[in-house]
Amino acid sequence: MKMNQLHKNIALLLATTIAGTMATTAMAGTVNNSAMKTGQLTERTGEKLTNLTTSVYQSLTGKTVDTINVNHPVSLYDYQQADSAYEDAYLNGALNVKDSKGTKTSYDVAIGVDYEKVMSSADANTKYEADVSALFADDGNDDTEKTKNYTAHASANYDRYFDAQASNAFWYGKGEARIQQEDPKDYAGIKNPEITVSAGLGYGRVVNVTPMAQAMRLVEALIENGSLSRVPSASTYQKVVQIISQKEMYQKNNPARYAQYWVADIEKALGINLGASGTIRAYDVLTKEKISTRKHGWDVRAGAGVVASDFAGEHGKPLLELQANYHLPVSNRTQFSNEARLSAQLDDNDSYVFSNDMGWAYELTDRVDWENKWKFAYEKNDGSNDIIRNTLTSSFLYEISNSLDYKTSLGLSHVDVKDGDSSFDKSLFMGVSYRMK
Repeated sequence: MKMNQLHKNIALLLATTIAGTMATTAMAGTVNNSAMKTGQLTERTGEKLTNLTTSVYQSLTGKTVDTINVNHPVSLYDYQQADSAYEDAYLNGALNVKDSKGTKTSYDVAIGVDYEKVMSSADANTKYEADVSALFADDGNDDTEKTKNYTAHASANYDRYFDAQASNAFWYGKGEARIQQEDPKDYAGIKNPEITVSAGLGYGRVVNVTPMAQAMRLVEALIENGSLSRVPSASTYQKVVQIISQKEMYQKNNPARYAQYWVADIEKALGINLGASGTIRAYDVLTKEKISTRKHGWDVRAGAGVVASDFAGEHGKPLLELQANYHLPVSNRTQFSNEARLSAQLDDNDSYVFSNDMGWAYELTDRVDWENKWKFAYEKNDGSNDIIRNTLTSSFLYEISNSLDYKTSLGLSHVDVKDGDSSFDKSLFMGVSYRMK
C-alpha cells in the first residue's frame, strides 16, 4: 500500500470514528457513562467496513471482521413480554455404546420423534409436548434375547394468570398420556395407557427471551457484514424483538413469502436500508442459524388430580404434585435451567417420586453447542425397594445444516437400590437429529 493512500485511509478512519462517536453520544441522551460506552462506536464495531475494505480495516486496526465484538445496550433481561410462539419438531437417531463393570460391551440403537409447541402472552401460556421412541438393544451376550422397547408420551398444559398487570398468580390445568411396550409379546402397556389429569395454583413467570437473543445476534451479523454503521438504541432493539417474536403470525398470513415481509419490517424498525447484502445476511441469521431456547424467570405450582388409568389397569387413584422451575440466561450464549417435581399417588401405599433435572448449555460458536445435564430421581416405593438414580451427561452438538445436527455425548449413570444391587455405567452416545420444524 502506498504511503499517500495509507494517509488517506487513516484520515478517513479518524473522521468516521469521530462522527460515529458524536452520533452515539447524542443517541445515548441521559444514559449513564457505562451505558454510553456500551452504545459507542469504537474500533470493535463494524462502522469502518462501510467505507474501508476488510484488508485496509485489518491493516489499520490489527483486527479482522471475525473478531468484532459488539457491546449491546440491552441484555436478555430487558426483553419486554410479547405475544410469541415457537414450534420444534425433531427426528432423532442414535447409537449408544455402554461399558459396565463386569459385563461385556453393549450396544443400543434408538430412533424417535420429539415435538414441542409453546404459545405465550402476558395473560396465558399454552404448551404441547409429544415424543415417540423405539429402542433396540444388544447386551453383548449371545444367549439372551435382544431387547425392543417402544414408548410414547403426550401432554398439554395451560397456565392462566388471574391479573397479569397486578400479580404473577395463575391457575393451571394439565393432562398427560403415556404408553409403553417393553416386551414384544406383551401389549399391556398399550392396552392400559397411563392417563393423568390435574389442576392447581401457581405463582411466578417464565419468559421465553429467545427473540432478544436473535435480535442481538442479528445486530452482530449486520455489523460484521458492514450493513449497520452503529449499534442501535435500546428502544430500536425492542421494536425489532417485537417483530421477531411474531414470526408465526407472518407465516400464517403469508405462508409462501412470510420471510420477505418479516425481514422488510425488521429493516423498517432498524431505520436503515440494508441493501441486498444486508437483507440476505438478515434472512440467513433469522431462518438458517439455530439459537437454542433462552428462558428467564421462575415459577412454583401445586395441584391435585386423578390417575384416570395406569399400566396395571387400575383407575381413579388421587394424585398430588408439586413443581418448581428456575431458568437463568447467564449470558447471551449461556443458559442455566433447573426443574424439580414431586409426584405422589394418594392411596394406601406410601409411594412417591421426586425428580430434579438441571442443565447448563453454552454456545461455543454459532454452529457448536455444549450441553451438560444432571438428572436425579428418588423413588419411594412402599411395596418394593427404594431407588436412587443419578445420570450425568456432557454433549457437543454440531449444526451440519439448518435442519441437521450431529450429537456426541459422554455419560455416567449410577443406580442405587436400597437393600439391593447397585450399578455404575459409562456410555458414549453418537447420533443425528433432523429438524422437521
